[in-house]
Amino acid sequence: MSLREFLSEMEMKREITHIRDVVSTRFEISNLAMEFDDGPILLFEEVEGYESGVVVNVCGKRERVCFALGVGREDLHRKIVDAMRSPKPPEIVNSAPSQEVEESDLSGLPVLTHFECDGGPYITSGVIHAKNSNEGVENVSIHRLQILDESTLAIRLVPRHLYRIWQSHKERGEDLEVAISIGVHPAIHLAAASSPPFGVNEFHIANSLLSGNFKLVKCLKVDAYAPAEAEVIIEGTISCEKEALEGPLVDILGTYDIPVSYTHLTLPTKA
Repeated sequence: MSLREFLSEMEMKREITHIRDVVSTRFEISNLAMEFDDGPILLFEEVEGYESGVVVNVCGKRERVCFALGVGREDLHRKIVDAMRSPKPPEIVNSAPSQEVEESDLSGLPVLTHFECDGGPYITSGVIHAKNSNEGVENVSIHRLQILDESTLAIRLVPRHLYRIWQSHKERGEDLEVAISIGVHPAIHLAAASSPPFGVNEFHIANSLLSGNFKLVKCLKVDAYAPAEAEVIIEGTISCEKEALEGPLVDILGTYDIPVSYTHLTLPTKA
């Protein structure tokens, strides 16, 4: 199941507003997204300086999330609980369309700068997969990612499951390999935002939410997996020792948090 399939269905339901004017990733797109909060999906077709467009507000309404999962509002909670109780391993495929074009850096991605005093452009909805190389424990989660340069990001890790896996690698002096997926079906975002017990793979929850119609692909350069139909897959490593100043960024309360030193996430060198 892909984001494109979901957007096609939303198009038929007239849930998408197309923006054909040229817009900037600096402040303009984020401002329009806030103005249309709880409104339609916004598809920006002409983004200044980039070949690809930007889509926002995909999960902006509960009704859209319900449609993505094939349930009514009254059954949404039960659907999520059942998927968390009965996770299903997805099929692993050898290749995916997202791997057909390789780029060596992040410069081609239209990453948004949301507010004037933000520390820089931020990926805010990337789905991150990682696993403990010793124990085989896997985690899928969403963390804010600040673009520092064409091949480096700062990731804000707080003491949850990904932090626990990274800490285990740090104690062994090992970097942690990860995959960051951008442009995925809403069910995958929902699974990544869930809170199952440590050790439960959220991709398995996503597969249950999608009734077994979810596939993963093995990454090309790191020991991690990504949704086979993701629009973009970023492969990289979270350093066990390098740190960078991350922030500020407006948080969920609508206020700026303070810059803090967090870990480096670096793209692997091109073969």
